Amino acid sequence: MKDDVKAKKHFKDAEKSGIVMMALLQILQNAGGKMEKKTAKNMLPQTDERISDAMIQEEKVSKKTGTAYRPFDFTFNFAVKRWQLFGCIENSKARFLVLTEKGMEFDLSQTDGEKIRLATDELMKELSKKNKKKKETQKFIEDPKNRVADPEPEEDDSDDISDSTESWKEELKVRLRKMDPSKFEKFSRRLIQEMGAQIDDEIGMKLSQDHGLDGYAYFVSDELRTTRVAIQSKRYNNQVGDKYIRDFRGSIQNGTDYGILITTDYFTPAAVKEAKDPSKSTPITLLDLDDVVDLVEKHQLFVKRVETYELGDFYFE
Repeated sequence: MKDDVKAKKHFKDAEKSGIVMMALLQILQNAGGKMEKKTAKNMLPQTDERISDAMIQEEKVSKKTGTAYRPFDFTFNFAVKRWQLFGCIENSKARFLVLTEKGMEFDLSQTDGEKIRLATDELMKELSKKNKKKKETQKFIEDPKNRVADPEPEEDDSDDISDSTESWKEELKVRLRKMDPSKFEKFSRRLIQEMGAQIDDEIGMKLSQDHGLDGYAYFVSDELRTTRVAIQSKRYNNQVGDKYIRDFRGSIQNGTDYGILITTDYFTPAAVKEAKDPSKSTPITLLDLDDVVDLVEKHQLFVKRVETYELGDFYFE
């Protein structure tokens, strides 16, 4: 009975993966062969109606770590990996997805996701085995006394999280969500400054009720043109809806060019639509948890670059 359930789940996941693969390559081809991963992922519902915003944003809690994660992230990452193994996408670890010449010229009308999946299955299995060996080696290094093989892991969609993402980024997300309010205020101030803004400490800069930061800042361009922006950061562990966008816009003083709303979670589709509404006087720039992590990496904010080596596949064959 359990095997039947697993077989049905595998079929469902395989079908979803195939749909995502086809839509993803179409998006990249239409974009000229290069696009930021996050943008490509968010465009999937516009390309195939079987992929919904709710599907992308659904969250679960890992049984192993107790942290929230998005199952769709793995579906997306594995779709990218399969196209890479098929020779249509360049190195998938980069921030941008770039098509190879084969990827640009590939005729999607002559195939489907199932065929690509079957063509890359063996390569994916080999990759999984190598990743498993690397994990086992790392466990041995971290705990040399543990020489007994680990029991079979409990089935969990988040089991391959370290293989699908950069682990330090996932750890940073957890730390930001759990950060002490006063510490998060300091983090927000520093992040805004690293973005090139001069914080106005006299006009409305305060710690908000949701453990964020409210206030105003100024960006000065190379031509010495000053832009006044309203800042609101939300240390928030739930999706931010359109109501928050309207409330933020309503609180902005006259003479402000635009607003920046920063959160430690994600924005609903309605919130994104509200922020971009051309009929509203003040546009709002949205920075979600992924954007915050990218900014930390870009400005190397409270992180330290560590250069090391990674063993090649030769050692794990």
